[in-house]
Order: sequence, then structure tokens, then C-alpha cells
Amino acid sequence: MGYDFTSTETVHHGVPSLGVTVVLSLADPIDCGWLDGGARQQLDALVSGLHTTPALIHSGGRQQGLELSINPLSARRLLGLPAGELAGAMIDVNHLRWPAHLLDQLWQSTWSRRFDLVAAFLTTRIDQHSHRPRADMVEALARIRQARGTIPIADLARDVGLSRRRLSTLFDLETGLSPKQVARIVRFNHAKDLVQSGTRPSDVAAMAGYSDQAHLSREWKSMTGWTLRQSRADFPILQDMHLLEE
Repeated sequence: MGYDFTSTETVHHGVPSLGVTVVLSLADPIDCGWLDGGARQQLDALVSGLHTTPALIHSGGRQQGLELSINPLSARRLLGLPAGELAGAMIDVNHLRWPAHLLDQLWQSTWSRRFDLVAAFLTTRIDQHSHRPRADMVEALARIRQARGTIPIADLARDVGLSRRRLSTLFDLETGLSPKQVARIVRFNHAKDLVQSGTRPSDVAAMAGYSDQAHLSREWKSMTGWTLRQSRADFPILQDMHLLEE
């Protein structure tokens, strides 16, 4: 997805999602870090694994680039390593041995050409790597999504024919998170969609499977860094910025 917008000095929150994120800047370097600590980095291109606390993107002026959201089970083929090795981290894409000339070509191209270049690159990566994700992991992630994060982990393990311990081991390897953490992320994103649609918080809590509104509020603060009231008043969440494609 391409983005091109101008903003005042602000901090956008990249909230947890079920995708490994790749951002290729076509403007200034990406000024990024984590809400829960660590040094800020300035990167021309970054990849971020799954995470349960918000990433912070400091920006001002014109922002332009491409953002990809990759299924964690496809990370081995597209990025060359399992998503479990990227969990809770933001690193330079160059560490993944992406061709240096790709970013140069993107800088010099039109929007339509940029999308073609990225699509061709990803297709080549898929053709070069024969790894296929495990069928039981594909099914497990699908069931979590279908249940919007509310499926009990014991039921999930039984449904895909694995012990809870084996399921947890595979999730750690392929996502870097436990099945419960992945389910939390899916449930939160369902709640976020409901909040942004104008649904009342008390109704969101019930519809998204939280025990009560206080439970929703705690999870919301943990996942976004804001209270629910702050988020409803001002929602500079990175994934919800207006994205423009040509």
C-alpha cells in the first residue's frame, strides 16, 4: 500500500496487528521506536515483527512510501527467516539481504511502477523459496481470526490436532508470540474496528468478548498507549492514516 501525506510534528502509534510490517520510505528516514522503551532509530526501510505494545513513529512534513503487511507464516519465503525471529523488533530491511537497488528504483519511479516493482520482487522471492507453512498452523491462525480472538486455546489445540505445548512451540517459532497473545491482538483489532465505527465502549466490550468495559480499557491502554477516551478524541494510529494510491 502506498502512502503520501503531510502532517505537523506528531507521533503516530503503530498498534499491534497480525502482520509483519515492511515500510519503505521515499522521503526522510523513518524515525521509530517503542512506547515501552529502547533507543529510537532512523531507517530508510524497516521490517517489524509481531508485537503487543505500540510502535512509535515520529513524523513531520511530507511522508511518502510503501507499506507491506505480510502474513507471519509467509515470512520465511518473503523475508528469508521466520517471523518468530522478528517479534518485538524493528530492523533495517538491508539486514534481510533485500537488493539495495530496489529502494533506488522506487525513489525514481512513478506510483504505478513502484507497485509493479514490489510485486515483481515479491513474486521472485516466492519462486526462489520452496518453504510452505504447516497446514496445522495455517488452520490455527484461520480459526483465531474466524473467532475474532475469542477461541479458548485448549479448543484451538484440539481442533488442529496438537497438544497445547506443541501448539505453543510452533506459535513461538512462527510468530514469536504465544497463541494467547496472537488471540489478544486479533480481539483488540476487532474492538478497534468497532470503536472507529462509532459503537459505544460498553457495547464494544460485550461484542468483542471482553469481560467488561474495564477489561477493554486495560487492553486498549496496553495495545495503543492511550486511554480509550484519548483515542476516540484523537486517533493518530499509523495503520489508520489516510493512504493514497496512484
